[in-house]
Amino acid sequence: MSKVVSLIIIVFTLWGCNDADVKPVTEQKQHEVLSDQPPINILVLPEERTSIVVERFMPLKYYLEDYLKRHVVINVSKDFEGAIKSIFDRADTIAILDPAIYCELKKRYPKNVIPLVKTYFKEDRKSYSVLVAKDTSQINNPADAKGKRLALGHKNSSFSYLNPLSMLNDVKIKPEDLASVSFLEQEDRVALSVLIGEHDVGGMSETVAKKYLSDGLKIIKRSEPVARFVVVASTVTDKKVKDKITEAFVNFRNVGHLSAVDPTIGGFKVAEDRDFDVTRAMIYEVTGKDYREYGQNVIKVAILPLYSATTIYERYDPLIRYLSENTGYEFKLFIPKNFEDFINRVKAGEAHFSYQNPFVYAIIDKEYKLNPLVTTIGEDTEAEATQQLRGFSDDKFRGVIITRKDSPIKKIEELRGKRVLITSPKSAGGFLSQKIYLNSRGIEPEKDMILIDGKKQENVIVGVYRGEADAGFVRESALVVWKDSVDMSKIKVLAYTEVLPNWPFASSNHTNPQLAKKVKNLLINLKDETILKSARIKGFKEASEEVFEPLKRYY
Repeated sequence: MSKVVSLIIIVFTLWGCNDADVKPVTEQKQHEVLSDQPPINILVLPEERTSIVVERFMPLKYYLEDYLKRHVVINVSKDFEGAIKSIFDRADTIAILDPAIYCELKKRYPKNVIPLVKTYFKEDRKSYSVLVAKDTSQINNPADAKGKRLALGHKNSSFSYLNPLSMLNDVKIKPEDLASVSFLEQEDRVALSVLIGEHDVGGMSETVAKKYLSDGLKIIKRSEPVARFVVVASTVTDKKVKDKITEAFVNFRNVGHLSAVDPTIGGFKVAEDRDFDVTRAMIYEVTGKDYREYGQNVIKVAILPLYSATTIYERYDPLIRYLSENTGYEFKLFIPKNFEDFINRVKAGEAHFSYQNPFVYAIIDKEYKLNPLVTTIGEDTEAEATQQLRGFSDDKFRGVIITRKDSPIKKIEELRGKRVLITSPKSAGGFLSQKIYLNSRGIEPEKDMILIDGKKQENVIVGVYRGEADAGFVRESALVVWKDSVDMSKIKVLAYTEVLPNWPFASSNHTNPQLAKKVKNLLINLKDETILKSARIKGFKEASEEVFEPLKRYY
């Protein structure tokens, strides 16, 4: 087996080049005597012009040469398929990939690709994908993009394809809802196309977008933080070479050199395949391609899809990792498509644990016995203050009835005969809370209103915002979660509705009782503020099954 290493940073451009074709602005560094072994080849994936990106990666080239005592050459692949061929035609291949491209490769070659390290963020900076528009346009948030012309980069890019479409999908905009969707390959071209008016909205990395803010570009939405790169190896690569490459990246500390590659990169750390499950979830939502994988010994935690997959991962992945680290089992998030899919899959015994609203818990428990372990304490921070003022404890939550601010509807009695979006007939905060409240005032939503199943909280908010319905039922905290995607100044709360017991975390009846007991204790004793803050909660307390019994009569 050849010991030649190919370090690959894949690049998608309309042309190819290598570092021999591009002279760096700075004088090349003189190195110690390097090994006479064949050079390490680096292919660079530019969001910008090839010459600019090659120059940005020169400090990395110099660092690797010094650390590995090997020559390093930057090469550029013309397209995705050509890049794949370059990787797998070479022995001992190493690649630096966009997270979405890694997921694509892992699906195609599950036994041939191994993640080594990934980038992490600087303490004060993170890496985002953004949606942009011209600063003089009336497009101020993703919900305004419906029917507009969209410019994207490359179809295999997290930053200029997957994340932008995911952000639009969050507000119920699919490609067919747009006037056009164009793929311009490079992010510079996307920005310039929006600036000259050829497109109304563009998707790209925030790093590139910031270069054009002073020229008239504006950011209308940022994604959840996204890992910039993942370094992967082929399974045929010599283990000593992989270990040395991993060591080199983990020890890369030169802030200036990292900033040259991307100003958000704080360094590199060892990567696991599960680090990219959130990317797989986005791919599933946007394209329908299911790259998610669960081994035989994986403990699946089903999460009710109250929000988008990206929001769910951002909130709960730290909690799931906490359970993995403290039980000796590999826990993974499992996110069904919608409420009905969640109920069916949990009832079918496809998950070991489930985290759901109290109404869904009551529905499942009538037919498939669940064991409530703990219930949530707390709510989204901004909603908490409101709850405290209104005098109910933070182990409960409630829904709201919303309308547009300019709606003629001023009181709940005027909802009769109106079109009302609900989150789901199985939603606690997006239907049951409102139903109990209205029933106590002589109004029956199923008979007195035209109900429309919105499937998700964001769909209800966006639908009301666009005037697709007269009113909407959502969980109170959803107004906080989606305030950056929809102009909430155009939304008013018509009524705060019934208070309900908070979400239970339950085990399925086939789950190992000892494991369930351990998970229960871990959740009750969870004090890590970082994990709790990510989940937007204060903690968990022991569940009381009796509090959910009254909800069963509503189903």
